[in-house]
Amino acid sequence: MKHGIHFFDRSVFTTAIQDFTAVIKEDPMNAQARLYRGRAYAKQQQYRNAIEDLSAALHLDPFCWLAFYYRGCILRHVDPKRALQDFSVSVLINDTQENFYSFLHRGVIYAEQCQWSFAICDFESVLALDRSVIFAYLSIGLIMLLHLDQYYKAIQLFTDAIEVDPLNVRAYICRAQAYHKIHNLQDAVRDINRAIHLYPNKSQLNILRGKYLMEMKKYELSSLCIHQVAEIDEESFKSQPVQRALIQSFCQNHNKAIECICEVIAIQPEPSMYVLLGKIQMKAKKTKDAMESFKYATKLLMASGRTLPNTFEAAEMHYLIGLCYMEQVNLLKACDAFSVAIRLHSSYPDAFYQRGLCRMQLGQDKCIHDFNQTLALCPSHFQAYMSRAVYYGSKGRYSKAILNCNEALKIDPNSVRAYFYRGTLKYQNKTYKVAIEDLSKTIDLNKSCILAYYNRAVSYNQIKDFRKALKDYGILLLLELKKEIVFKVLINRGLLYVELGDYANACEDFKEATLHRPFDSQIFQAIGICYHRINEFEEAVRSFNQVLKLDPLSVDAYVGRGNSYMENGQEPDRKQAQKDFLKALHLNPKCVKGRICLGYNLQALGKFQKAWNQFTIAIDIDPKCHAAYDGRASVCLQMGETFAAFQDTNAALKLTTTAALLTNRGVINQFMGYLSCAMRDYQNAISVDPDYALAYFNAGNIYFCNRQFSQALGYYSKALQLEPRNESAVMNRAITNTLLKNIEEAKEDFEKAVSLCPFSAAVYFNRANLHYGLKQYELAEKDISTALSIQPNDALMYKFRADIRAKLGFRKEAIDDYKQAISIQEQINSI
Repeated sequence: MKHGIHFFDRSVFTTAIQDFTAVIKEDPMNAQARLYRGRAYAKQQQYRNAIEDLSAALHLDPFCWLAFYYRGCILRHVDPKRALQDFSVSVLINDTQENFYSFLHRGVIYAEQCQWSFAICDFESVLALDRSVIFAYLSIGLIMLLHLDQYYKAIQLFTDAIEVDPLNVRAYICRAQAYHKIHNLQDAVRDINRAIHLYPNKSQLNILRGKYLMEMKKYELSSLCIHQVAEIDEESFKSQPVQRALIQSFCQNHNKAIECICEVIAIQPEPSMYVLLGKIQMKAKKTKDAMESFKYATKLLMASGRTLPNTFEAAEMHYLIGLCYMEQVNLLKACDAFSVAIRLHSSYPDAFYQRGLCRMQLGQDKCIHDFNQTLALCPSHFQAYMSRAVYYGSKGRYSKAILNCNEALKIDPNSVRAYFYRGTLKYQNKTYKVAIEDLSKTIDLNKSCILAYYNRAVSYNQIKDFRKALKDYGILLLLELKKEIVFKVLINRGLLYVELGDYANACEDFKEATLHRPFDSQIFQAIGICYHRINEFEEAVRSFNQVLKLDPLSVDAYVGRGNSYMENGQEPDRKQAQKDFLKALHLNPKCVKGRICLGYNLQALGKFQKAWNQFTIAIDIDPKCHAAYDGRASVCLQMGETFAAFQDTNAALKLTTTAALLTNRGVINQFMGYLSCAMRDYQNAISVDPDYALAYFNAGNIYFCNRQFSQALGYYSKALQLEPRNESAVMNRAITNTLLKNIEEAKEDFEKAVSLCPFSAAVYFNRANLHYGLKQYELAEKDISTALSIQPNDALMYKFRADIRAKLGFRKEAIDDYKQAISIQEQINSI
C-alpha cells in the first residue's frame, strides 16, 4: 500500500495501479486501496474504472468524503445531477477548509444551471473557509455583473480579488467591464491599462481599450489603440484572417480588409463571410458591391431549398440590402427589402425602424406604426423615439413630440441631439423660457453647436431679453460658419438692433450682410431706413438709389428716398421729394404711405388744400389708417380749422391710442383754450408712454402759464431727462428757475441753452433779464446786445437795452436805443 501511494504521489500511475490492484486482491475490503486506484484511473482518463473503484470505496466506507468528492468531479460534465449529490454528501460529511473544493465545484455546477443564489452561497462558503481563493471572488462578481445587474457589488468583489492577487489580469478585466456598466469609463480604462501592462501582447485588451476610449470621445487615442493592434500584432493575426479584416476595417484600410475576407471566402464560401464582406464594402462606400455580396449570400442560404428560412441570418441579409438601397436613395426598394426582413424575422426592431424612416421620407403616415413596433420590441431604441418626435413635430403636434424627446433622454441623458430638438420643439410650442433651458443644456454638452446658439438667440429675442440675444449672435459670428448662416445671423442681429433703436449698429450689420447678398434690394432698403433714423440723409439717399438700381419698381424705395430728401429742409430737396412720392403713387396709386408722405410734403410747401386732399384720399383707401387722420389734423390746425383737427385726432384715437396722438389732441385743446382737457390729454399720454418727452414738456408749459412754477420745473426736468438736447425745455426751465429764484440752476440752464442754440435771440434776451434782476448790468447789456445782433428789428429789445444802459449811466446810448425802439414801433403800427 505504501509502495503504491509513493508512486501515486510521483504521478507514476501505471505502477501505482498495479500496487493497489495487488492490495485489493489480498484484501478486497480495503476501501483506501479502492479510493487511490480510482483516483489513479481518473488521472489516466479511465473514468469508467475510476467510478467503479470510487463507488466500491463508498460501499466499503460510506463516510469517505474524498470518494464522494472525486466521483463528483468525474461526473460533473456527464451527469451534473449526480455530481451535485456527491458534492453535497461530501460537504455534509466534511465542511471544513480541507474540503472547500467540493463547495467550489458545486458552485460552478449551480452557475452552469443558472441557479445564481445557490452558486453564490457555495462560493461564499469557499471564501469563508479560505479568503485567498481568487476564483470564488471572480465567480460571484461575474454573476453579479452579468446576470443580476448588481454592478457596484461586482466591483467590490473584483477589488477584493485584486487585493488578494494584485497580478491577476482577469480581475482587472472584469472590474473594467463593471466600471463600463456604470459609465465610469475613466476607471475602466485605468484597469484595462493595468491588464495590458501585465499582458502587453494580448491584442484583445488593446481592442477593448480602444472601444472604451471611443465611448469617452477620445477618438484619436482610440484610433491609436486599434492601429497598434493592426501594426504590432499583425503576425499573430495571420491565423485569424477574419479578426485581421475587422481590425483593418476599423483603421479605414478597407481594401486590405476586403482582401482578408476574400482569402477566407476562397477557402470557406459561407453566407456569413459574404455578409461580413458586404458590411466592409458598405464602410468603404462601395454600396453596389456590398449589395451584390448580400444578394449572393442569400443565394447560398437558399442552396438547400427554394425559399429562405425564417431565421435572423436571412432577415439580416435583406435588412442590409435595404440599407444599401437607402444609400442609393431608392426608398421604395429599400422599403420592400425591410418588409422581407420583417417577414422572415418578425422580432427585428431595426428593420421596423429603417422601414419607418423610408416611409417617413416617402410621406407615408403609416411610418408611425413602424416606429411604434420598434419600441414595442426594443423599448430602449433611442433613434425610434427621436424619429417619432420628428414625425409628430412635422405634423405640428409639438407636445407629443416633446414627450418622445423626454423618453429619448431617459435612454441617453447626455444626448446633444435630443436636447437641441426638444428645445426647438418648445420654441415652436411658444414656451420660450423652457426652450432656452434645453438649448443652454445643448451648448453645455457641445460648445460649438451653432444651431443651438442661433435658436437660443431667437428665443431670447422672443422674451425680450435682447442683451443675451445679442451675446449669442456675437458668439455665432466668432465661430466658423457657412456663409448662409452668417447672413441670417447678421440680418437677425440687425433687426434686433432696429427693435432696440440702435440704428447705427443695425446699419453696420446690414452693410456686412450685403457682402454676402450684393443684389438683395431689401437689405439696401433696410440700410437706407437706418441711415434716415440716424440723420445721415445723404447716405440714406445713396442706399435708396442702390435699391432702385436693383429694383426700379420699388415703391418703398421711392417713399424712403423722398422722406430723406424732405429731412434736408431745403426747397429743392422738397421738390425732389415730391417727385419721388409721385413716382411711388404712379407705381401704386393705393400706396397709403406714399399718400401720407406726399401730404406732409405739400404741407411743408404751404399747399395746405392739396395736402388735405392727399390725407383724405389716404383715409378713403384705408379708413383705419390713424396716421392719415393725424396728418389731416395737423393740416387743419395750420389752416385754422381747430375743430376739424380735433375731430380727426379723435378719429385717430379711436383706431389706436398712442402718446403722440394724445399729445397732439392736448395741443389742439390748448389752442381752443380748454387747458384742463389739454392737461388731461398730456397726463394720459404720459400714462401710455412714460418715456414720451413732448407730453412732459407741454404739461410743463400749462403749469407755467398757470404760474405753478414748481410743478412746471418738475415736468421740464423730466422732459430733459428723456431728451437732454431739447433746447425749448432747457430755456423754459431756465426761465422757471429764474422765477423761483433758483439762480445757480437758472445760470446753468442758460449756459446749456446757449451751447444748444448759439443763434437764438430769445435765449440771450431771457438771460439778460436774469442778469438785470441780479443787477449785473454789464452782463445784461452784453447779452441783450448779442440778442439784437441776431434779431436787429425788435423794439422791445431796444427798449430793454435802453433801460439797462440807463442803469449803467450811459445816457446818450440809452436815449438812442429809446429812439430806435420808437422808430421800429411806428413802422410796425403804420403797416
